[in-house]
Amino acid sequence: MARTAHALLFGRNPSQHDTFDVEAEAAEALGFDTYQVDLAALLNGNAELALEAVPHQGPLRLLYRGWMLTEEEYGALDEALSERGHRLTTTPTQYAAALYLPLWYPRLARYTARSIWTEGTQAREAWSEAVRVLGPPPWILKDHVKSAKERWEEACYVPAGATLEDFARTCENLIEERGERFERGLVVRKYLPLKVYGRTPTGPAHLEFRLFFGHGRLLAAEPQHEFDVEVPDFSSFEPLGRRIDSPFFSLDVAMLQDGGWAVIEVNDGGVSGLPPGLDPRALFEPLLGTG
Repeated sequence: MARTAHALLFGRNPSQHDTFDVEAEAAEALGFDTYQVDLAALLNGNAELALEAVPHQGPLRLLYRGWMLTEEEYGALDEALSERGHRLTTTPTQYAAALYLPLWYPRLARYTARSIWTEGTQAREAWSEAVRVLGPPPWILKDHVKSAKERWEEACYVPAGATLEDFARTCENLIEERGERFERGLVVRKYLPLKVYGRTPTGPAHLEFRLFFGHGRLLAAEPQHEFDVEVPDFSSFEPLGRRIDSPFFSLDVAMLQDGGWAVIEVNDGGVSGLPPGLDPRALFEPLLGTG
């Protein structure tokens, strides 16, 4: 039986800038091979062209690092690789478990903002459920995967005193902003007052850290912004790494205004951007050297 080799697969979009060249160099410096998948070709249904740079012989066990895909798109990538005898480190089911809030929220509800969600885009349904479960605004609005926080006031934040009409308008803006990448339904989350630590060009920046977990262990923790701040001891968060059924995922955590920490977001590790202070070798070595 052929020995399974570990490698990285970078999902590149030719029309968008990314930093994956730096990551590929880091992986290759550790002795791991790297390959590329053309996401534009994959999403157009041309798997053969998409995987032109991936060898047919194998088997390879590939850690995906790339642009965010839907569960269905990731499944298509997994199927195309399987036909060549390869497999992804994270299965499509595991990928979804860390990406879609309705899947990860029940496992982390005690550690994050109270949330409700709908299937579809009916603002009135989301409003009624949010009022019933969360109480009145302020709230945060997103789809099952992402918010439109770059349009904070128009498409993300629902302020205190907002009416159904105000909320519906925010929903419309979110759906418009997400466009064809809108994922499944509306999510409404109770607004958590976070500790402001500085400012970015788009507004206040909070004391927020991205934690990466691999195979149930905390691998790295780095501030999301380029703040000169000491990284706290996040070892107490390690048990959370066993609550999500994924071999590689990230938790975004932030300090609350009155102290303490809250989980803000969960994401698949393969599609999570690396904070500016994180050396990718800190992730690739334990992930690719295991199992």
